[in-house]
Amino acid sequence: MTQALSAMTFGLALLFYGAASVLFYLEIARLRGAGIVDPTDEKRADLAPRLLALGAIGHAGYVILASAVAHVCPIHSIHFVLSIASLFSIAAYLTLRRRFRIQALGLLVAPLGLAFLLGTFFLGKPMPEPRLSPVFITLHVLANLLGVALFLLAGGAAGLYLVQERRIKAKKLPAGRSVLPPLDTLDQAVHRFLVAGFPLLTLGIVSGTYWAQKLETGSADEVMRTIFGYATWFLIAGVLLLRAAAGWRGRRAAYGTIAGLACATAVLVIYLVRPSGLRPPSGGSLPGSSIVTETRG
Repeated sequence: MTQALSAMTFGLALLFYGAASVLFYLEIARLRGAGIVDPTDEKRADLAPRLLALGAIGHAGYVILASAVAHVCPIHSIHFVLSIASLFSIAAYLTLRRRFRIQALGLLVAPLGLAFLLGTFFLGKPMPEPRLSPVFITLHVLANLLGVALFLLAGGAAGLYLVQERRIKAKKLPAGRSVLPPLDTLDQAVHRFLVAGFPLLTLGIVSGTYWAQKLETGSADEVMRTIFGYATWFLIAGVLLLRAAAGWRGRRAAYGTIAGLACATAVLVIYLVRPSGLRPPSGGSLPGSSIVTETRG
């Protein structure tokens, strides 16, 4: 009975977190009209926190029930510690979001709750890696590759923005038509590439966390890839959040984008320079995840 309840709370939390994440993302990504408020957008903005709260309730129930089923103390698992931390973050967000006008932070707390919920799936399970279907692995890898490709484009546009801005300030623009696009065009390009790539990177993080036992038992390079992967996600999420909540545009958004791209590049570099004497890691990596590079029959 306890095991069935555990599975039910896990499934409900997964559903509510996923729906809340989508709604928060749509709220950030949508194009705002000039002072025009759409009633549909207001209803969606109110629904997302409610779904997040339901997800957190299911998440807390799963933590308690899964601990009882596996006979494992939660504090002995880093995934459960992260789960508890995410639950406290969600509670604080839901309590303070209107008072401090931090509604946009839902874009960050909802996917993190989802990722850490999936991490707790391994409580009390054997340490050998789970056998994942080729379809799951393919989707995971494609999500990361497409996300990185879009972030490369965003980083390139951000770099061009900084170059063009410097040329304008130095009054070094040619007399004729400039080869580089206007600053507004470059700024919009950065934002659109980030908006398109962020859900792919989030999918990579969530799916990668599904088998992220390496976070507890991995080698130094595996842990570093995980850290830089999450740093990439946090930086990109921060750029999108600050643009929506604080009007960050132009140079600050460009620097944030380039910093996120630098972290993503660090993940790839660490993967490429890993010790050659070791076998290819099963949790190998693109930003925000542990891409599987080898499966065993």
